Amino acid sequence: MKKIDQRIEIIYIGQKGDKFAKDNLSSVNIDKFFFVRAGKFRRYPKDAWKQLYDIKTILLNIRDSLFVILGIIESFFLFKKIKPDILFSRGGYVSVPVCLGAKLAGVKYITHDSDIVSSLANKIIGKWAVANFISGPKEYYGYPKDKMVYTGIPIDDKFRPVNESLNQKYRKELKIKNNESVILVVGGGLGARNLSKSVTLVANDLLGEIKNLRIIIISGRDNLEYLRSEIEKNIVIKYRKFISLIDFTNELYKYSGIANLIITRAGATSLAEFSAQHKSLIVVPSSYLASGHQIKNAEVLENKHAIEYIRDIDLDKNPHLLKNKIINILNDPAKINELKVNISKTNKFNASEKVSRYIIKFATKSNGK
Repeated sequence: MKKIDQRIEIIYIGQKGDKFAKDNLSSVNIDKFFFVRAGKFRRYPKDAWKQLYDIKTILLNIRDSLFVILGIIESFFLFKKIKPDILFSRGGYVSVPVCLGAKLAGVKYITHDSDIVSSLANKIIGKWAVANFISGPKEYYGYPKDKMVYTGIPIDDKFRPVNESLNQKYRKELKIKNNESVILVVGGGLGARNLSKSVTLVANDLLGEIKNLRIIIISGRDNLEYLRSEIEKNIVIKYRKFISLIDFTNELYKYSGIANLIITRAGATSLAEFSAQHKSLIVVPSSYLASGHQIKNAEVLENKHAIEYIRDIDLDKNPHLLKNKIINILNDPAKINELKVNISKTNKFNASEKVSRYIIKFATKSNGK
């Protein structure tokens, strides 16, 4: 948006206490920051009884309901103060009080769904939006058809097809040898504890069978010490030097760029980033998320033969499913190429620019300029 029009002022509204807020605060393109209260409705698809009988869950949901009400009030007065031309919401639970506050203050807003199904937040606020941006075909969403705009998922432009020259550049910067095959394990900003643990359980076999293999695990900040102990417990000493454990990185595009194979959850943005790089993926969607959106994201790609898919319930029972998948893929160049080609076809290029131009269009229409 700043490239399109330098005069645009961008204001970020986040949740009070958000542990990732400082990552947004570092952006030179955001002019002002505000934070409001927000609450999360806890749902447990595998333990539905928790919502009805678990005292802690009930009390937390009651508390967070009050946070939502406070957030609506805070947002209402905030919008009366800053008077934005348009509000763009990505659909996390903080968006509920913010967008409802915007509605009460007479501020128009746009929603965006990265996943192939609408989030609970967007189902609540989407009906009052002036437009609903979506990342998949319209039949997957329940919004009025005339309000849906197929934009794809905005991603950092550092995620782009990786040729041999760029691969070697990244490897040099990350100190990874050119003859090493790299498996990257990544589960999003918070990591994926069970997925990463499964890799440590089969790492001895993988490193014993595949020459010049390096395994890089992005653990997430909360899982670093846990996975260190799992590596010491499960991996023999002679192989530990081939395991790299990183809690968080702002250079994920480099690590994914050099990876011969990526093992990941099914978050929509991560899948879009890796598809932009034309990467071969093993996807293990989380089944613990109430909306089931990761499972749906993975199923759509599996139907297009763009990924290899493992259910996390199967992986928990038998980690060697993962080992077998990895060995079969890395030993089959034709399979690797098939996955790369098919996933590249799912990527909607220039989504960031398209979303930006649509936001500016609606803002201009809103303020009458």
